[in-house]
Amino acid sequence: MNYALLLLAGNSKRFLQNTPKQFYLVKNKPIYFYPLKALNDSPLIDGIIILTLKEKVMDVFNYSKNQHFDKVRVVISGGNSRSETVKFGLSKLKEIAHDDDLVLIHDAARPLLDKTTIEIAIKETMNKGATTFALHSYDTLVKANNYIVASYLNRNEIFRLQTPQTFKFKIINDAYRSFKNSNDDTELVFLKNEKVHLLKGSERLFKITCFDDIKKFESYLK
Repeated sequence: MNYALLLLAGNSKRFLQNTPKQFYLVKNKPIYFYPLKALNDSPLIDGIIILTLKEKVMDVFNYSKNQHFDKVRVVISGGNSRSETVKFGLSKLKEIAHDDDLVLIHDAARPLLDKTTIEIAIKETMNKGATTFALHSYDTLVKANNYIVASYLNRNEIFRLQTPQTFKFKIINDAYRSFKNSNDDTELVFLKNEKVHLLKGSERLFKITCFDDIKKFESYLK
């Protein structure tokens, strides 16, 4: 079985709007609608767990039902951080998932998830165990001390990680049981000495961070 955790529990402090970005309406639909629809429509996804803000749980549950997203198993409250939110999702998933089942974890703020991306993630992870989409960083990158360049990084070895990130359930669950916090799920898997395989990412998988990103999203929809 293949499951998805859709994360929409962030407070979007950098979005600078009264509405958290995942609930901002684009073409009369909240941003989380778009990745949720992609997951629900994918024949490779068997069930979806949504993690959201505590005060939004019933709203998201009712909206999912009204949109006939029948693969949504449950909508629950997320945590105070991304890693805590994922941990809550894995704990809930443990009730139904087996060790070799796959778990696709996706940020709702990356709304241009599509069928092909999901298909690649699932098929590659079946063999590799842990994957993430990533893009090469083409900018020159440096390390600095007190805003003075200390060293230059080899940009051929530098990647920007994206979601979805997909894992065999045992791999990601064991990683979260062993370590507490991280900004990225793959880091915890890496710390368990598991190989994390990079899949070719896309600019379409960009993350909405600030309000200007809404225009970028709208341009893709056109």
